[in-house]
Amino acid sequence: MATASSPKERQLLQQAEKILLHPIHPHLISYCPTMDLVAVVTDEENLDVYRINGQRAFGLKRKSDDVSVVELQWEFSGKSIAVSWTDGSTDLVSAETGKITHKDLRLPEVEDETPTQVKCMGWGLNFINVETVKRRTGLKPKTNDGTTPAKTDIFGHPTTEDWDGLKDDTTLEDFLQRQPDFQTLDVAPDLPDQLAMMDMEALLPKLPAIPLPPALPFMRVSQADSGAFSLQAEVDSLLHSYHLKDNNSVDMFIRLSDRGTVHPSIYDSLETVSVQLPKAWSVLSTPLLHTSHPYSCTHGLLMDTRLSSSPTKKSIAYVPLTLNFIPSAGIYLHLIAAKTSQLQNLLLYITQTLQRIRAFFKHSQDLPRKFMMNIEETLEEKGLGDLVTNLFHIACTGHCNPVVKEWLVDELAEGGHKRWDTTVTTSFTTLLALLHENLIPALDRCSIVISRLRGLAQFHDRDWIFSGPISDFTALLQTLKKMRLLAHTAMLYASEEKRQFHSFSKWLRFTIDFEATEPESQSRTEMEQRDAGVDISQVLAYIQYGLTKSDVTPFLRPEAQLDPKTKARDEASYGDTNKAIELLKEGASFKEEALCLEHVAGHLSTGVTGLLKQVSKWQEANIQMDSGIVLEEGEKDDYEILDMRMVFDPLAPPLPASSPSPADDTPEDPISTYILLSPPIQPLHPTHPPHHPRTQYNAPGKRYAVVQCVYTGFCIFLLRSCGPADKDSGCEIR
Repeated sequence: MATASSPKERQLLQQAEKILLHPIHPHLISYCPTMDLVAVVTDEENLDVYRINGQRAFGLKRKSDDVSVVELQWEFSGKSIAVSWTDGSTDLVSAETGKITHKDLRLPEVEDETPTQVKCMGWGLNFINVETVKRRTGLKPKTNDGTTPAKTDIFGHPTTEDWDGLKDDTTLEDFLQRQPDFQTLDVAPDLPDQLAMMDMEALLPKLPAIPLPPALPFMRVSQADSGAFSLQAEVDSLLHSYHLKDNNSVDMFIRLSDRGTVHPSIYDSLETVSVQLPKAWSVLSTPLLHTSHPYSCTHGLLMDTRLSSSPTKKSIAYVPLTLNFIPSAGIYLHLIAAKTSQLQNLLLYITQTLQRIRAFFKHSQDLPRKFMMNIEETLEEKGLGDLVTNLFHIACTGHCNPVVKEWLVDELAEGGHKRWDTTVTTSFTTLLALLHENLIPALDRCSIVISRLRGLAQFHDRDWIFSGPISDFTALLQTLKKMRLLAHTAMLYASEEKRQFHSFSKWLRFTIDFEATEPESQSRTEMEQRDAGVDISQVLAYIQYGLTKSDVTPFLRPEAQLDPKTKARDEASYGDTNKAIELLKEGASFKEEALCLEHVAGHLSTGVTGLLKQVSKWQEANIQMDSGIVLEEGEKDDYEILDMRMVFDPLAPPLPASSPSPADDTPEDPISTYILLSPPIQPLHPTHPPHHPRTQYNAPGKRYAVVQCVYTGFCIFLLRSCGPADKDSGCEIR
């Protein structure tokens, strides 16, 4: 801020200094709004976030050599930072964990083959019932000594006049914290709305983090392989976040592309809409800045516009983006927005859980297969049958042929058996935990969310938000029911196979020790008199089935291994799935696609995507971007855009009488947008001392625009310039 006042009154103090190892891009520096964190992008296109003391907090590596960072934007609460790349993707990085929560968010596809880049981004919180927050953030009158006068009756006891107006020193900033204390803020809805907003999920235990994939020899697990739910903090931020409890607000994440399209998303949802200026205007636009205020459903966009007929002549235009669905949906907007976003994250959680389950199951099969591969080839060459037959023969008769004995004693031995036992036991233990603690509870939560959305669609007007039939929700619930059945059945088979392997492993170790002794030694005699201590029926069952062909395989088979013709069939019903399980028990042929968990999860993903598109279509139909105000006209690079802010100013002058009258429910207090423009500034040499702040007015005059908007988006425009003649008149650049 530059004013005509004495520089001693306005001095900027240096808080910290840091010498970096690599140069940074000066236009890609962003300060966190709630924490002392500074995000920078180096010339190697890596994101580095530093604390104010110079310590590096976290970062994000460059994706590939052919991409670079385009834009940075912190979330208003400081919980995340968005990073857009030249390939058109956007990554959301959590400031709490330093890991990517949403990776490769793409804009809607366009016909042009050239990728669309995100040139500008904005986060914002919008209140649904603005008047409730305004009443809550009002201040009590103060006396001369700074205390708040208390209202008492004639006996000196407190009165009840202030019971409904809990006005204290609460400000708007209290609502914008990383984790607002909603109990202290006390803006809960009335009892009927509270009953409508009751959430059964609050009574359920939190979903646990998804464990990392099994570590392979000579390999390290990369950050991308760890997923978005590898830490409990990441799970809590995505599935149990505080903003799901705030019934009076929605979080907006807005991306603006280099083609002039605007893409608002609620709760950083993966599904987005696309709006743009009317095509009849024949205007080419490029976004410059975004601003918003919690009290207004209208977001301010500053755009560089050019007519298609004269692309060299550009204009700076202020374009209001009015989100009419915020006031129109009322309190149900939070419910629908929060639940659809949570449904997306639950679907991502289920997908990553299935990936981990398959990874651990594959890990349990790979090492035994490697041990058995060599002996299988040797037995086949010598015509001694296969390994299953020989092990079955040893378990029943105790006789071991020399080839198998050599394999047991010399190749497998004690060390190989220990690796075999540890790998299979730990893999099946983790697999069972993933099925029981991660997958099935996530499916239950999905059922609760979809049932709640179905109730809203069923008991509200048709085509309100969900334009599809109620049967869409019923089909999703049936799909979840099938997945739950398959998960329970796979868990039963895995538990039984783990018990059988425990007996087999104990018997195999006894056999290795027995065959390692000399034929007529005392050790052999003692071991012949000693029982192996295992249930031989469990050993025979594992040798016959689990050793080479696990019963869990049909449930965890990758979808890519299915026949393309079977994948193209209609979704199997619950009865078909149950019948396929019975046929599997009997050893008969069955529909492979009916038992493949990944294939059934694909149908769930398709159905959820259809619901989200219905919500996006409703949002797009209730967004207005059909007006604008031209602030400046001129040739290219005639001025710079410095800043834009939207502020709530209850002391601002009212709208002129000649302006159109707003709606009846429009608040009296306007929202003002301040836009600061300036001519191009020549950079100062780093070795020269900067000019005195007072002398900055000797440069060409700076100009700022004031756009006053009411809640419905109606705006008026004021323009004010500051130059050398105004330095003594109190002219202020804001």
